[in-house]
Amino acid sequence: MAKKKALVLSGGGARGAYQAGVLRYLEEIQWKPDIICGTSVGAINACAIGAGMDSQKLSELWLKLNQKHIMRYSVWNMLKGLFRRKYYPLVETYPLRKFIHEHLDFTSLNHSQTKVIISAVNILTSELRFFENPALRIEHLLASSAIPMIFPWQMIDGEPYWDGGVMANTPILPALTHDASEIVVVLLSPVGSSIRMQTPETKDEALERLFELYLLGSYKSVEQGLEYRKSVMNGLTSIENFLLSLRTQFTKAKISIIAPKQMLGLGSILNFKKEQAEKLLVQGYTDAKESFPIPSRKK
Repeated sequence: MAKKKALVLSGGGARGAYQAGVLRYLEEIQWKPDIICGTSVGAINACAIGAGMDSQKLSELWLKLNQKHIMRYSVWNMLKGLFRRKYYPLVETYPLRKFIHEHLDFTSLNHSQTKVIISAVNILTSELRFFENPALRIEHLLASSAIPMIFPWQMIDGEPYWDGGVMANTPILPALTHDASEIVVVLLSPVGSSIRMQTPETKDEALERLFELYLLGSYKSVEQGLEYRKSVMNGLTSIENFLLSLRTQFTKAKISIIAPKQMLGLGSILNFKKEQAEKLLVQGYTDAKESFPIPSRKK
């Protein structure tokens, strides 16, 4: 059986330009994924790559992107929210729908040989759902990136969905269940990487750390679950180990992490300015080069 490679893209709003920089390096070393999993902005990047967009085109897209392409603040909803006891999203996302419609080829995405999987959360059932090509629509993408309380939820088959980051901001599980043997995880925060963090000293730093841990939660749960399974298997007899391994083949997957090396600040989440995108594109490429050296090739 041919070995599969998977690219897992975390959510993180405007920080998503970082992933385009990582993609540039992966293309240079000719590391091409068979599976791409993404949540929120990671879902947008995943679908763009799956539709055939290379790192240059994806980078150009990030450099032209700005807040007016993503959302429009609704003054009317803000006023209604102040005087009524009802939920109203802070922004309208029809600009994002228009931007995606203009730049993403869903026909190519749904005919792609690269498996693309994105996540969203059903508000009524509290169920984490994964959607994949060849059945991806713009509604799935908008649902995966619908930040709760800020963006409106999206209706899919008559039911409301919110950002997949609520439950799986780093959706590594689909890559594992699709038997990927080599997985590159691109985080949009230094929290959760190999860097040892310092304790927060101010309230703002504590709040930022809490938010970053929230973004990371789903990935760390899976990662630590895999480590626990490995430790359990190490204590079993050879027969028990064999029987258990039949159900846990994915514990053998090689997982590499690429992540920023310093905190990016809470404001970076909604900072869709060209200046930040330029910095993140360079940072993503540089961090990928340092964290994921060229794989040795068999002669």
